Amino acid sequence: MPGPLPLLFRQTWLYSRFELHRLFMTPRGWFALAAFTTIWYFLLRYPIYQASVQLQEPEIQQVLSGMLGMVGMYNLLNWSLPELSVYWAMTVFFMPLAVMFSAADQTCTDRSRGTLRFLTLRSSRDSIFFGRFIGQLLVQALLIGLSLLATLVLAVWRVGELPATALNAALLIWLNLLIVLMPFTALMALCSALVRSSRLAISLAIVSIGAVAGVLGYMVWHFPDLRAVLEYLPGAQLPMLLGAQGWDTLKYSGLPLLQTLVLLIAGRFVMQEKAL
Repeated sequence: MPGPLPLLFRQTWLYSRFELHRLFMTPRGWFALAAFTTIWYFLLRYPIYQASVQLQEPEIQQVLSGMLGMVGMYNLLNWSLPELSVYWAMTVFFMPLAVMFSAADQTCTDRSRGTLRFLTLRSSRDSIFFGRFIGQLLVQALLIGLSLLATLVLAVWRVGELPATALNAALLIWLNLLIVLMPFTALMALCSALVRSSRLAISLAIVSIGAVAGVLGYMVWHFPDLRAVLEYLPGAQLPMLLGAQGWDTLKYSGLPLLQTLVLLIAGRFVMQEKAL
């Protein structure tokens, strides 16, 4: 019989795989995949493709370089393909909001239906909590990879070939996006553990972020020396991330990883103490 730690890892992995199962083997998952495919078709067909074509014009490149340089984002145009530049600029702000909706139902529905109490008869609360969180990350990794692959196919269709540096750039974007999304996924794991419906979890997350930002903004207004505190909010590093390029983008990964750890510790405490 396996020990407590191997058993915890095994149960956590089973719950993680179940998130993939729900995506590919249930009608709700098929509907989500269909919606994802439809949204990305229109994003690729219109904003990404049209913008990548426009970025080939020297006049537009000069204007954008000046505008982006003023806000410290001049490196945004230095990715190996214009499609990747537009994809990176869009997803780094769009994906966190999408994750707040897609990752809201981690444990709340199971609690409202009584399923969570049944699951804890044969597995620990830790395996359920962390398994669902890791499962959400696996789903995000897969969907981001598919959208990046579609972007590369669009680029090949436009130019007829794929630069050797494009795969390295796509890998960097994929890794950075996963790191960016981790604290938001952990936030939804915490909110899902607090309430009994995904709608309430989304509302709680939005209100919490707004309230914390409002309180910190008020404090900074009266005490300017506290301005550095704003940099610790989830997503605060995104403008700086857009200003970096290549492997330099990973130097901003420490803060979201720390935010993820703090939120997961808080979520685990709630999961352990809250009644099922």
